[in-house]
Amino acid sequence: MSAISYFLSKDYRKGDRLAVLHDVYASVERVHIDVIGDEEPYFNVATRYLPDIALLDATISPMSPRRTREQASDGKDDLVFAFIESGKVSFAPQGGSEFELKGGEAYLGLNTRASSHTLVGAPRFFDITIPRAVLDPRVQVCDYAAIGKLTPGPALTLLKHYAQAIMQTEKRFDEVLARRTADHLLDLAALTLGARKDYAEHASENGLAFARLAAIKSDIRQHLVENWLTLDEMARRHGISPQYLRSLFYKEGDTFTDFVRSERLERAHTMLRDPKQARLRISEIAYACGFGDLSHFNKCFRQRFARRPSEVRAIALDR
Repeated sequence: MSAISYFLSKDYRKGDRLAVLHDVYASVERVHIDVIGDEEPYFNVATRYLPDIALLDATISPMSPRRTREQASDGKDDLVFAFIESGKVSFAPQGGSEFELKGGEAYLGLNTRASSHTLVGAPRFFDITIPRAVLDPRVQVCDYAAIGKLTPGPALTLLKHYAQAIMQTEKRFDEVLARRTADHLLDLAALTLGARKDYAEHASENGLAFARLAAIKSDIRQHLVENWLTLDEMARRHGISPQYLRSLFYKEGDTFTDFVRSERLERAHTMLRDPKQARLRISEIAYACGFGDLSHFNKCFRQRFARRPSEVRAIALDR
């Protein structure tokens, strides 16, 4: 089962955190770490392992991790899609030119290559690690070391956003879901680097389309109450045609309108069962969830949950 694990400085006593950082994080990542400054180091690291893929979301204090030649020859032949979320990073790979990255930029790292980093200014980064042997059959790349900074594009953006969405859900993944999720990420990673011709169509049809729909659904959930939430506007926001957006939902046996309504109803159901929202009138909850007409809300709610909103609230508050 795939679950998120955490490595947090707050779980350790002050004075012990530097030793823990070296003994645990540096050991697992196979690096040496020099902390910058005299302050007690902090770290907030979340990891999730899927078949063939590891995801890592980290916020840390300024520091300089170094991967030596010995560590780089440990047999860990992985590629790392490294996304800089905040702060600045100087990256110096062995045998290559040093370059700098800031928030919003990304690069491709190789665990078989000695390197050094300097991370300053409230560093936060997000890594997607994939064994080279898994990506090799999917891409046309001859020299991964020559890539360095990753060129922005739809596949790279969706790779990042889809992976981050996976890290934002706490639910455990069973074997089937974990494999399916990993396959979508592998499709996006291949498209980012340049998929082989015999693989590109499959990757576009599966990983790209699935991740695009996941990003759209996430955007819808964040803007459920907005008046501008229409199919045409959502298509414009994501740079696709309204017809293509419709087709993405259609392939799942759904429609844009039905999905929006369903999400609004789920949010209303949650609010009605929350004792903290008991002071709100049902009409206020309906409007807060994006419904402009109370009678329409009541009708849709009864169809979805087979109870009136007032009944759902009463049952929840009686417990």
